[in-house]
Amino acid sequence: MASSDRKLIVVSGFGPFRGHEEVNASWEAVQLLPDTLTHDGIEFDLEKRLVSVEYEAVDEAVTETWKRQPYLVIHVGVSGVAKCVYIEKLAYNHKFRRADNCDKRLANGSCELPNNGHANVLKTELDVDKIVAAVNENCADCVAPTQQPHNDNLQPLSATKASKNVGDFLCGYIYLKSLDMDRKRSLFVHVPPIDKPFSSVKTSEILFSIVEQCIQQVVAFDS
Repeated sequence: MASSDRKLIVVSGFGPFRGHEEVNASWEAVQLLPDTLTHDGIEFDLEKRLVSVEYEAVDEAVTETWKRQPYLVIHVGVSGVAKCVYIEKLAYNHKFRRADNCDKRLANGSCELPNNGHANVLKTELDVDKIVAAVNENCADCVAPTQQPHNDNLQPLSATKASKNVGDFLCGYIYLKSLDMDRKRSLFVHVPPIDKPFSSVKTSEILFSIVEQCIQQVVAFDS
């Protein structure tokens, strides 16, 4: 099938930034995703996009991505405190006070959205809890060790966990921007640093499972 006949999925990862100067775990995992995939007879192009940690770069990436009418958009970022892969339910529009890689900030820590104005919070319409449950079942052999392995009462973390804390930096900003475009086709995923606990290969496998679960839900939306 020609690429023009396949539906488009865009998965983005971020470049380096303060605290992750050498490498960003999100982009390392995203790069390992396949270029195409097939789900229930539907073929998809999976485009991987690197986004600089800058407000203007995010604006440009979001605008260009959604002009192409993608079937699904998943943004991926790294969290230095994540112990497994976090799937984010929502993004806020009042917390962007940190300077980006170009030392630029958003005035008042918020932005005006093209479709939702000064909405304080936007939530994905994808069922995050359902995605988490399915991915954890599919990736049952992929668990994050506890910080206190000798405590018998602590259970290892599963591959993924739902979250409502996308943060106050470019991760939250890019998610907010895409949710403003289409809440049925947008998701944000936080990955832990490389080998803490997952290798980039294992993280990419988890991401791929998340993509598959999202496709199932978007297919249901469209049916």
